[in-house]
Amino acid sequence: MLSSNDFNSSLAFSLDQFKKHDLVKADSIDLMNRVDSKFLFRLSELPKILEECVSSYSALQMLKTCVFAYKNTYFDFPDYHLYLSHHNKKLNRNKVRFRTYPKTETKFLEVKTKTNKGRTVKARIKIPIENKVIGEENSIFIAEQGITNPKTLVPMQMCNYKRISLMDYGASERLTFDFHLHYNCRYENSNKRFDKEANFELGDFVIAELKQNKLSRESKFYEIMRKRMLRPKGFSKYCMGMFLCQGNNLKSNRFKSNLLRMRKEAIYNG
Repeated sequence: MLSSNDFNSSLAFSLDQFKKHDLVKADSIDLMNRVDSKFLFRLSELPKILEECVSSYSALQMLKTCVFAYKNTYFDFPDYHLYLSHHNKKLNRNKVRFRTYPKTETKFLEVKTKTNKGRTVKARIKIPIENKVIGEENSIFIAEQGITNPKTLVPMQMCNYKRISLMDYGASERLTFDFHLHYNCRYENSNKRFDKEANFELGDFVIAELKQNKLSRESKFYEIMRKRMLRPKGFSKYCMGMFLCQGNNLKSNRFKSNLLRMRKEAIYNG
């Protein structure tokens, strides 16, 4: 296993090889309605996989860096309706979150919907950086996305991580790599009251997500994954966090094949 310093050096070397694009160019690709393909692999593999992407992708760079901090706050109903809808593969299921970009000090309320056609549709609005709860204006926006009783949503989990974002030269797809995940989860005790918090780190895994307007397995990244015998996997950062925190208390059979190994390697920080 690479030491932290060796990994950072390898990652910097790999990223230096990319042509760069800015946020304006990245935003020119409208993939708010898209098809997602997710892959999981070891963090130690990331530098080499990035090098294989250089010929087909450019890297987002802002303020002289290509590695960005993300902070998500996920909301759910007290009965875990959104989590259970995902677990049970309900059609037209939703996730609700605040997403903060510390580098630019901006924050968005986002609602992601998985449609009955397997597409991901994301709607979002910019909100004040100090917002921590669902307010009146936010509730109206959430209701417009088809979610009832949005005022009863509560913050269930915070998930912080690093992201590298690539864009193909044909400007038809985005590719993101999320790593160094850290979870802060609410913990429900036997009396059904939220009175504890749990913290986990999931440092040795990368979640790669290929975002396309239409699924194409001819993508360069699919080719890279096939060479490494890696297949797409269903994965949700929110559901992973809930599984880590309350895997024995919540319905989780659907996730166990992918996530049990990850839970064994997660670091619990109390």
